[in-house]
Amino acid sequence: MHRISRAVRLAVGIAFAGLVGTGAAAAQDARAAIEASSKQFMAAAARGDAAAVAALYTSTAQVLPPGGDITRGTAAIQAYFQGGIDAGVKEVVLDTVEVETHGDTATEVGTWATKGKDGAALDHGKYVVIWKKEGGRWKMHRDIWNSSQPPKP
Repeated sequence: MHRISRAVRLAVGIAFAGLVGTGAAAAQDARAAIEASSKQFMAAAARGDAAAVAALYTSTAQVLPPGGDITRGTAAIQAYFQGGIDAGVKEVVLDTVEVETHGDTATEVGTWATKGKDGAALDHGKYVVIWKKEGGRWKMHRDIWNSSQPPKP
């Protein structure tokens, strides 16, 4: 069996500690960027700006809404969210519960709520978003959510 010198063990330990620290910093940076993007999403929805919402997604994004088919691409995603705005959604509230990073990909789990005129609650639930870095910026790549309310009969 080979004996590893104390200096080699120390060097490996320092290198590993540096990688772990870098991973934690990257995860914190990703979470901060994702939470900032969520604020942009909420502000755009409040303005009724579906184009600004769609701009937060990658160019090859897919939205997987409840009760609907997969929506692919920026134009279709914009049209989907414009439909929600036209149907009376005045506010979207997003709350990030956890973020896990894997290089240039991150996974977010969170909760959401929608409100209508005068702040009336419309729906609420949970979501999972897969984020990708595109152009050096975190953007939503796959977005799926569902309601926490029981199905209507």
